[in-house]
Amino acid sequence: MSHDRSTQPPPPTWLSEPCPTWCTREHLDDDHPDDRFHQSEARFVAAIASPAAVPDPAALASLDLVVRAGRHLGHDLTWIQVSAAEAAHPTLVLSLDSALLLGGAIAAAAADVGRE
Repeated sequence: MSHDRSTQPPPPTWLSEPCPTWCTREHLDDDHPDDRFHQSEARFVAAIASPAAVPDPAALASLDLVVRAGRHLGHDLTWIQVSAAEAAHPTLVLSLDSALLLGGAIAAAAADVGRE
C-alpha cells in the first residue's frame, strides 16, 4: 500500500530520487544517513518455529515474523528481510532474486509434504 504523496510535505533535501511505488517509509530531513532507505509496508506472519536444526516437537513455539522489502538510497539492490517481530533473531536478509527462489523452494517442499 503506497501513501498518497499528494498530501505529504515536500521530500527531505537528501532524498535525491523518487521513492519506489512500494515504499511506505516516512523520510525526514533529520534521518540519520544509515536510516536513509526505502522500505515497504510490513507483512506479518504467525509461525511455529524452533531454533534447532532438527526441532524437538516439545520445543516448538509461536513466533511472529515480519516480512518487508527495502533498498538503500542510490543503490539498485532491493532486499527482502524476514525477521522476528519482537526479537533480534532470527533475521534473514536476501536479494530479491534469492527471496523469489527461496519462496519457490519453500512452496515446493510444503507441497511435497502436503501430498502424504
